[in-house]
Amino acid sequence: MKFSMLAVPGSAPGGFISGVDSKGETAFSINDYKGKFLVIVFYHGDWECQEYLQAFSDLQDKFRSVKAEVVGCSTDSTKVHQCWIKTDREDGGFSGKLNLALWSDPSGSLASQYDLYDEEENQCLDGVVIIDDEGIVRHAMTTSLECGDTANNSLEMVRMLKVYKVDDIDSKKSKPVVLPTKIDPAQLEKDWDISRDPELLKVLDIAKRLGQKQPPQMVYKPKNPTFDLLPTRIRRLVNPKASLKSCSASLQRNLAGFGPSGDVSVNQRLQIENIMKKVMGVAYMPEDLTGNYTSLVNLNQREQTKMLEGGVFTLTGDAWMKEPGAVQWTEGKGVFVNNYENFVLWVNLADQLKLVSTATGQDIKYVLLRLQKAAVRIEEAIKSCQQKGFTTNNNGFAHGKKGVYGTGFEISFTLELPGFQEAGRAELDKARANLNLKIEPEGFGACTFSVVLTQSPDDSEHEIATKSVETVDKLWKMDLELQSRFGIKQTRGLF
Repeated sequence: MKFSMLAVPGSAPGGFISGVDSKGETAFSINDYKGKFLVIVFYHGDWECQEYLQAFSDLQDKFRSVKAEVVGCSTDSTKVHQCWIKTDREDGGFSGKLNLALWSDPSGSLASQYDLYDEEENQCLDGVVIIDDEGIVRHAMTTSLECGDTANNSLEMVRMLKVYKVDDIDSKKSKPVVLPTKIDPAQLEKDWDISRDPELLKVLDIAKRLGQKQPPQMVYKPKNPTFDLLPTRIRRLVNPKASLKSCSASLQRNLAGFGPSGDVSVNQRLQIENIMKKVMGVAYMPEDLTGNYTSLVNLNQREQTKMLEGGVFTLTGDAWMKEPGAVQWTEGKGVFVNNYENFVLWVNLADQLKLVSTATGQDIKYVLLRLQKAAVRIEEAIKSCQQKGFTTNNNGFAHGKKGVYGTGFEISFTLELPGFQEAGRAELDKARANLNLKIEPEGFGACTFSVVLTQSPDDSEHEIATKSVETVDKLWKMDLELQSRFGIKQTRGLF
């Protein structure tokens, strides 16, 4: 068991800590704030606590009016602090306008002195410490209040602590006198009531309940599922180091009220198509997601083939649809492609919607940020069109794609594996089993393969992303070893 060393009231620690303010990177010390109150707002990480810090920033002038100063503190470096402050507000930053300094405590040495450091997660706990104008710690807490309430209550606490002073801390540290206590066993047994014995009470309680009806079962109602990869979490991911040709990420979705799959009537398909034409218009979509919708039934065979031969469909893995008869292009089926040709929305295929974000190279974070934005904007626009959003069930999002489960989320990588190509099918099958991957040949060349993680039902979007990156890197390293064994010229990478 770990015992707290925090004394409230007690002297605040000295020393210096690095941080950033409006002037840039500098060193701070608690001693610099003597003569006024200091409020240290500990938080668990940049990019994830925008609302929390903004609440205190908005009240900084009120704190200063009562001779108090607010600073933030986390384990993030000063460079990360500066980047976060400069990031646009819509992307989770402050657009360069944060009205308080941010301290950097990477080892948790400061936070741990206030019992506000999580060693396992290597991050600060969300909490507030108030140090008075004489350098005495007067208040330290964590809270479950809303961000705005925490900031307002901290301001009121400063005002209260200014009224109630601590006169002499040292004089109150005298050790209390402890008198020896004599225990008489006979006296203890005299007053002992056997009916209060915990083990006996447990047995009696079971006896009372014998023959009674079983209590009703608790029914668990899950919350509405969401795409849990927020921009802040995506930016914390690591891109693959493997030498990739391309990467893509997709979501399977269906519209609430139209069933759990694309197997709907012609009339419903046309309704869905009209809804999505409106949703993907410039009135609802940001500039990087605007583009054009094409109803494939309106194109002849040659036009369909020419369109689906385009580079974006090769990146998304959908170029197979160009083959005559591969898909029956009936009314209501079509595809939306944005102007940058890195986002595709299929309408009324196996599922009513399939969102795909793609890019050449290794930048899966860039791909996921675009997919997250598209998923959020599309669902908001659908609801604005008097619809209910996406179809869900007890497992998450309802869809028809096998092996993807309740997230409807999948990541695919394309890369060359000349080592495995030379080694033969047995080595490739072993890699599939050991790494839990689906590895299939692609049409780019003899040694080009698509790689997809084999998911488990409990995998979250974040787990799918991290596992996908980890396993494709392991696969690529295994291929480099095979290339070396067979004397093949190694492909370039980032290791």
